[in-house]
Amino acid sequence: MGETPSEMISNLNLDQDDMYMELEKPYLQKNKNILLEKHQEQNLQIFIIPTYIKERNPSAYEPKMVSIGPYHYGKTHLMTMQSHKKRALLHFLRRSRTRATEQGYVARLMLVVDQLRKSYEQVEQMERWKNDDDGFVKLMMVDGIFLLEFLSVLKGNQDNRDYANIDPIFGHRGHNLNYNYVMQDLLLLENQLPYLVLSTLLSVSEGQPEENTNRILSTIMFAPPRFQGHHLLDTYMKGILGGGSHHQRSDEERTIRISASKLLKYGVQFRTVGSYNKIRFDKHTATLSLPSIIINQHTVPRFFNSKVYELRVGTNKDLNSYIHLMDSLIQSTSDVYSLRSQGIIVSSLGSDEAVVEVMKELTKDTVRGEVDDISIRAIEEVSEYYHREKKATRNWIWVRDNWASIVGAATMLLLLSVVQTVYTVLAFHYNKK
Repeated sequence: MGETPSEMISNLNLDQDDMYMELEKPYLQKNKNILLEKHQEQNLQIFIIPTYIKERNPSAYEPKMVSIGPYHYGKTHLMTMQSHKKRALLHFLRRSRTRATEQGYVARLMLVVDQLRKSYEQVEQMERWKNDDDGFVKLMMVDGIFLLEFLSVLKGNQDNRDYANIDPIFGHRGHNLNYNYVMQDLLLLENQLPYLVLSTLLSVSEGQPEENTNRILSTIMFAPPRFQGHHLLDTYMKGILGGGSHHQRSDEERTIRISASKLLKYGVQFRTVGSYNKIRFDKHTATLSLPSIIINQHTVPRFFNSKVYELRVGTNKDLNSYIHLMDSLIQSTSDVYSLRSQGIIVSSLGSDEAVVEVMKELTKDTVRGEVDDISIRAIEEVSEYYHREKKATRNWIWVRDNWASIVGAATMLLLLSVVQTVYTVLAFHYNKK
């Protein structure tokens, strides 16, 4: 089953050789290379997903390679990753600028253990963790260090070049091979770690003040500049949607559905933009600007988990609004094809039918009353343009289809006018005689 976090830390030997570094020793190039003053009270941030949601698509919410945090810890198929977590622990502690011991990290995390516990839903009811602060804190430490090490390799952090090149998780090749599969697990709602864990670990390791720690974390956690999220999933969502909150409509908006393929038919073009808050419809150029959505086997679970998290947190509604907007545009495979051709949808699922099914699944729990002004305004403006163009086109088609009758009637009126004119002239000459 592998070592528990407590056993891992207790049995830790910083002089122990890394198995992969030993294998690569002839080619190894060695790199020469404070506690936060105040912590704000952490609200509940990491939730247990309701069973009725999980049952519809279990694989979208279950980690395949790595457990993070208390909910999935100890599951047999995830224990293989524990040896990689221990290697991350060794490298992180050896590299620490402050040379803090493992017990130093545990002590610092113990100061905020109550806040960390409050971040998790129902953790106090879990038999393994409810009366074990020491074990819980060590779990936070081990998983937090793994997360920092994995994300730092992704960002090309020079300090993390002390892993063997053939390391299956932290080496260049192994990281590229396993990146999508590990990241899929790291962005599951039940597989999150509070931001406070990561900021505390970095504060102790780097001996830096809070603002510097936040800056370092924002560079490796997909976050917009100066954004401090609740956890990795939260920062990922803000990163892909552009961050920021928008005014939410309090009234239940009317449902408008307009096929993307019909919009193209009536001259509407689509343009990709980098963030949610740049969604616009330009009526002068008939261009609807939307963020692109990547749909593949890895990103689909991320959207499912992001959506559940957003609906539970109840603050920002960007993703809920974006899904609502896309749902209004997609009614068939023709619409998926139209959006793909314009670069709005990037899919590797193999068929447009599969994309339609994914969108149907995503919209099942979308709350229509919790949609903000940006998406509603875009839908209303493009709808107004569409119906105006449709009406103009319908009028033109009527004129085209009835052209012969119109010309015939006009000709007849002209002939009658000519006859009347001739008759009037003849009558005038006759009376004159």
